[in-house]
Amino acid sequence: MKRRFKKWLLLLLALIMPLPLGGCWDTFEPERMVYAYGMGVDYKKGQYIVYLQIINLGLLAKTEVSGGNSEVNVEVGRATGKTVDQAMSNLYHSAQRRIFWGHLSFLVLTEEALKQDGVKSVVDLLDRYRETRYRIWFYATKDSLPKILLNTPILGMSSALSRISDPKATFQQNSFIQPINMREVLISINEPVHEASIPVITITKENWMTEKKPHESLEIKGIAVIKRNKLKGVVMGNQANGLRWMNKKMKRSGLTVKGKPKDIDVLVANVKAKVKPIIKKGNIQFDVRVKGEAVIDHVEQNFNRLALEAKIENKIKNEIMKTYLYGLSIDTDIYHLTEVLYRKNVRVWKKVEQNGKVPLSKESLRNIQVKIEVIHGEKQRDKPTI
Repeated sequence: MKRRFKKWLLLLLALIMPLPLGGCWDTFEPERMVYAYGMGVDYKKGQYIVYLQIINLGLLAKTEVSGGNSEVNVEVGRATGKTVDQAMSNLYHSAQRRIFWGHLSFLVLTEEALKQDGVKSVVDLLDRYRETRYRIWFYATKDSLPKILLNTPILGMSSALSRISDPKATFQQNSFIQPINMREVLISINEPVHEASIPVITITKENWMTEKKPHESLEIKGIAVIKRNKLKGVVMGNQANGLRWMNKKMKRSGLTVKGKPKDIDVLVANVKAKVKPIIKKGNIQFDVRVKGEAVIDHVEQNFNRLALEAKIENKIKNEIMKTYLYGLSIDTDIYHLTEVLYRKNVRVWKKVEQNGKVPLSKESLRNIQVKIEVIHGEKQRDKPTI
């Protein structure tokens, strides 16, 4: 009796054990899917236009080893709709395979899309979808979205290694405009002053070329200021230079100061900026203190170290003020001074805020103190090389 019971028990276990193996029947094999890596959103004639960049992940390892190949690296799909979600649904109609969104790396919005609540529409869509992540990088542009999404990095590298899909790689070397991801966008538009600064990218033919022709490359040119989900204004080129000195994540940046008879190039690093609100009789102002170090990159004449430090400090101070004043001209708190007051003294902030923002003027920046120490000039120290 016991033997028969054991046989039936073993038979039952043999029948039950394969059942858990069926748990993967509803999954999709990786090689049978296509992978969305970049997305663009435009707005024209009452319709949202969605572009979806699909990259060949199978080429990633090959291009890293061989430096290039002749296979198709990237394709871009296009669809329209009254909403971003509707446009995406229409794009699915022509999809050849299931689209996997877990590798989506960046999003580019045109100025027209930003003026039409484009940020709110896209963030709401991506934030709710289970496959996407908060690490998606955000950008704005005036240029053609198909050209941006079809742009390939130098030396035939995979699009997974492009300027906009991996912005931290270049930011470590030259900290001009800080990249911003979806998590940071959500925080910025939901905290005082309800503004987010999104990097603006453009296509340039001026900097790189091959043996055959100029190579179109992507370049960060400034920021687009988004307030309450709509475009407030754009700060480009030299007008945005002050942002790098007020950025807590700034690594290093080049600077040229006037000298006699020739200019001196320095590399400024380890910059630390502190903003302190000053409250007197209901009047609110802010003191800014910036400290950092400088290394001499290029010098062709002898110089006085203290005089050079003073020139560097004065130029940084002027850049900070120039960017601040331009921010005021488009009615934006470009250094988020309102948030500083909110964090430091919320009671005062509640008394003076207007729609979440502290009223600002030229005099609101009471004092800008900059202290830069020239620590050395590399191999030649502080002596000219010629």
